[in-house]
Amino acid sequence: MSPKGAAKKILLTAALALAFVGMGCSGFNLEWRVYNGEPTACLAGVSPERRSYLPSTLDVPLQEIARVKLSSAVSQHLCANRDFLLVPTLDGRLSAIDLKLFKVITRKKLPRASAGTIAVTRQTLVIAMRLGEATLLCYDLLEGRKLWEVDAGDIASEPLLADSLVYVAALYKHVDAYRLQDGTRRWQFRTEAQFHASPALSQGILVVASNDGKVYGLQALSGKKLWEFDCKEPVLATPAIHRNIVFIGTAGENVLVLKLQDGALLWKNKIGAKVMHAPAANDSLVIWGSNDGRVRAFDIENGTLRWVFRAGSVIGTSPLVADNLVFVGSLDHNLYALELRSGAVAWQQQLEGRVRTDPIVVGERLIVASEDRVVYIFGKATAAATQ
Repeated sequence: MSPKGAAKKILLTAALALAFVGMGCSGFNLEWRVYNGEPTACLAGVSPERRSYLPSTLDVPLQEIARVKLSSAVSQHLCANRDFLLVPTLDGRLSAIDLKLFKVITRKKLPRASAGTIAVTRQTLVIAMRLGEATLLCYDLLEGRKLWEVDAGDIASEPLLADSLVYVAALYKHVDAYRLQDGTRRWQFRTEAQFHASPALSQGILVVASNDGKVYGLQALSGKKLWEFDCKEPVLATPAIHRNIVFIGTAGENVLVLKLQDGALLWKNKIGAKVMHAPAANDSLVIWGSNDGRVRAFDIENGTLRWVFRAGSVIGTSPLVADNLVFVGSLDHNLYALELRSGAVAWQQQLEGRVRTDPIVVGERLIVASEDRVVYIFGKATAAATQ
């Protein structure tokens, strides 16, 4: 690189870093582009249905092309497009990583240094906070300014952005919908139990599951209860929806499938292990990871067990289906790529720490983090990786 080009890159990085000032995380100033309408992994579970599915795939084996060290262990979900990666960490910081330079270009403490979860739509960043007076915050990424903040209660789940609304399931017994434009609350649905699971949305029906095992189908625009199903055991894992079916994993060792329109039970299987994370689903299979270290794939139509994979420890992430592969992380320090049809290991990579952050695919790259405070980026070998 010429001295002039190097100076220009330094000035650009410095400008971005200096922009990251003020209260909370205002000042990101990131041009958050969408490439050819492709999913940009900016919502936990990829889509509002939370089914963790992408039609594109990666060719394995993959190679590590970069790793970036952060200030603390990374939260459950990352958010990325082809240019930038947004990373919330458990010490209450939010970092932006340049995916061309493989460097942190901005970093800021969140309000009260509390851990948060994130989602992005177009140029709008929404942060849901576990603690604080204002627990739901909205920022314009391009202009680097705060748009609004509200007290939405303590939130231990992921926000959902759809139809110009922000849906959140608050820890203390309520589900809310806010206008993305100005933070005005549209409706609130109250329950008798807490929420750790995030909401899922399909066909105008918002599905939420509470800690006491109740699953609710709500009219997304009004919050009106359409149906209720009692799993009779705690539900901490986020539901997923596909083909008019709701997939529920419980902390009481069962997986269940309900009809989206009325909540009727279609099938139920006892697996003998707790499910703590959302499943992944395509047109034929639904795949859950569990605390016994196993990943199980079931036939969507009848609940027949199709295959089982066993890792060396607890499954620490939601599975991600990318065409013919299933990516999943474990507390045994490994990231696995499993063959969708059989569950056989197609590729695996041992990381330095336990894997609790959901893997995401952006373009031709696989991105994940582990508890050693490192974000790992895998893909085809590039010149940047050898410099």
